[in-house]
Amino acid sequence: MTDFDDATWAFLENEKLEQTRDYLRRGRPYAGLAPADLQARWVAAFRDFAADIGDDDDLVRMFDLEAEYCLRDLRVPEELVEAEQEMLDRGMEEWLENDPQSWDEMADSVFEEIVDFHRTAAEASKS
Repeated sequence: MTDFDDATWAFLENEKLEQTRDYLRRGRPYAGLAPADLQARWVAAFRDFAADIGDDDDLVRMFDLEAEYCLRDLRVPEELVEAEQEMLDRGMEEWLENDPQSWDEMADSVFEEIVDFHRTAAEASKS
């Protein structure tokens, strides 16, 4: 694994922690759900997100449900949304093919976030 891979992994893990923190600050609204209900809501949230990737409400709901899975030390049932994941993957490929400039701008933005995170973490470890 390269240093960039390590930094990317750390960035993604930090994002999950921040999403969990935000979920807890909102009062952990899904804490009372039975496991089957948690699963049904996560699948629905993922499907809603996949159908309209620009809807931030769907994304926050999906992240909140994933945070609840994490807090319960349960695995998110990704196998239940394989078709939707494939649809998302195809959508990303089409985005790259049809609008490479926009794709590059998004990729550059994500890269900058990873670099900033890595820089901040390195500076924090020095102090």
